[in-house]
Amino acid sequence: MSGELPIGEAVARGYPPAVLYLRNDDTVTTEVCAFNYFSVFMKDHPEADAHAWFFDGAGKPAGYFHRELGANGQLQLQTSELCPRISGTVAMALIPKQETKLRPGRKVTTGYYAQYFSQHGAVTLSHEREPVAAAPFPTSAWMQSYLTRFLKESGVVLVNSCMASDGASVGTTRLMALDGTALGERTLPTIAPMGAVRISTLELFPDAERLVGASEGFALEFKGTNIASPFSYYEFANGKFSLHHF
Repeated sequence: MSGELPIGEAVARGYPPAVLYLRNDDTVTTEVCAFNYFSVFMKDHPEADAHAWFFDGAGKPAGYFHRELGANGQLQLQTSELCPRISGTVAMALIPKQETKLRPGRKVTTGYYAQYFSQHGAVTLSHEREPVAAAPFPTSAWMQSYLTRFLKESGVVLVNSCMASDGASVGTTRLMALDGTALGERTLPTIAPMGAVRISTLELFPDAERLVGASEGFALEFKGTNIASPFSYYEFANGKFSLHHF
């Protein structure tokens, strides 16, 4: 696209886009929301550029969006209009028109939200957590608890926030009892750079119901490389979808 800002250039300029999960399908659509907060403290030069890059689950570019935001400007972008039927990742950067000189090693990551609208009226949202990484990085263990009564409806979304060509996500997951006992372990599917995967608990551990038994809750643990903060989710038969950061 003519005039498109390469995502690598935004990273190099010290404004690495922040990455969130993108889902546009028959059940859920994603809206990206941002506010030009630079205009609050850069009153002489309040304008900023909002850039958004979209990737499918395999990490392939699926779209790009740019809009200038003036003083107190806001953005509410229905991503399904730009990339319908695409699930993967969205990365957004808000860059002031009058860029300030950043000290070496410093970076400014954009704060924004994504709202996920279920077709049956439920809305869940998430703020950004992870900047795009130019080089591979290790991932410390992430763990989240779940309710056993919703085990069949539960799962995880894993996002690879690394843009490097050699930055595939690899790792392991463990099914954990709430007392810290490991109930099961397996290798995770590889996730391409800037890609994402949504996978249910029963896909990860087909015998999870037997392993968890009568306990009120259980946990999932994830560790490896290039895995951004995971999302736990519940997705019910009526189409309602709930998403939460670990």
